[in-house]
Amino acid sequence: MDEGSYWARVQRIFNMMDIRTAFATDSQVDAAVELLKAHEQGNKDVPLDRLDEARKIKDAVVHPDTGEKILLPLRLSFIIPCNLILDTLMISAKGFKQNVGAQWLNQTYNCLHYYANRNASNEEGVQRIFEAYVGATASSVGAAVGLNALLDTLPPGRRWAPVARRLVPFCAVAAADVLNLGITRRDEFLEGIKVFDRNSDELGQSKRAGAMAVGACILGRVAAAAPVLVVPPLVMHRLEQTQMYMKRPYLKLPTLMAMIGLSIQVFVPLCFGVFRQQASVDVDILEQSFHDRKDRFGDPITRVFFNKGL
Repeated sequence: MDEGSYWARVQRIFNMMDIRTAFATDSQVDAAVELLKAHEQGNKDVPLDRLDEARKIKDAVVHPDTGEKILLPLRLSFIIPCNLILDTLMISAKGFKQNVGAQWLNQTYNCLHYYANRNASNEEGVQRIFEAYVGATASSVGAAVGLNALLDTLPPGRRWAPVARRLVPFCAVAAADVLNLGITRRDEFLEGIKVFDRNSDELGQSKRAGAMAVGACILGRVAAAAPVLVVPPLVMHRLEQTQMYMKRPYLKLPTLMAMIGLSIQVFVPLCFGVFRQQASVDVDILEQSFHDRKDRFGDPITRVFFNKGL
C-alpha cells in the first residue's frame, strides 16, 4: 500500500490493526504473498480489491525484513485486545503489588512485541533481549512505584494530586519505551542497518540510518501511548465525580475500557503514520561512504531507503 502521504500511512496502519488479519491462516498468508509476487512479476489480471486484501494481510502478518510470519499475539493487528487489557490494568492499579504486576505484564508484552516488529538487519541475542526486558521492567516499575510514593508524601488537600496520580502509568510507560527500544535495538545505531537504493539494491549498513529508525520508533511509541494513557484516566476522573457514576460504580470499568479501545484504534494510526515504515533519507545526511554513489543503471543515488520497524 502507498506510504507516500500521511493519510495513506494512517490508512495502512489502520488496516494493519484490523483484528481479522490477526487470525489469517498460513494458507491465506501464503496465498496473499504469492498473489503480490505474481503481480510484481507482471500479472495484471488480478482484481484491485484482491490486491488490496493481499497487501493488508501481508503487511499485518509478514515481517518486511525476514519474510517470516509474526506470531499471532505479537502482530500489530492484535494490539487492541492485548493493550486494552494491559492499559486497563495499569490505569486501575492501586497499591504496590498491583502497580508492580501491571507494569511487569505490560513490559513483558512490549519487549516481545518490539522484538517481533524490529528492523532485522542485526539479530539480537538472548542476552540483549533479556537486558532490554530487565531495564524496561525496572524503569517502568520504578517510575510507577516511585511517583506514587512521592505523591503519597504530599500534604492532604492538593487538588492536583489525584490528577497527577492518573498520569503515573503514562510516565512509567514512556520511560520504559525509551529503555526498551534503546537496548533491544541498540545494534541498529551501534553497528548500522541495511540501506537500499530505489531499485532495492543493498548499499551497505548505516549507523545514522539506524539511529533515525530507533529514534522515530521511540517518538512514535511515546506519542501513541500519550492519548491512550492520558485522556481516558483524566476523563474518568471527571466522570467519577458525577452523580451518575457515583450511583452506578459498575459503569466505571466498561466506560474506561471503551475509551481505551477507542483511543488505541484512533490515535495509534495517527501517531504511527507520522513516520514511514519504509523510510528514506538524503544520502548527504548519512556517512561519507554513501556519498557520490551510483546505482546499477549509472544514475546518481540521492536518497536511500530502510525499514524503520514498528
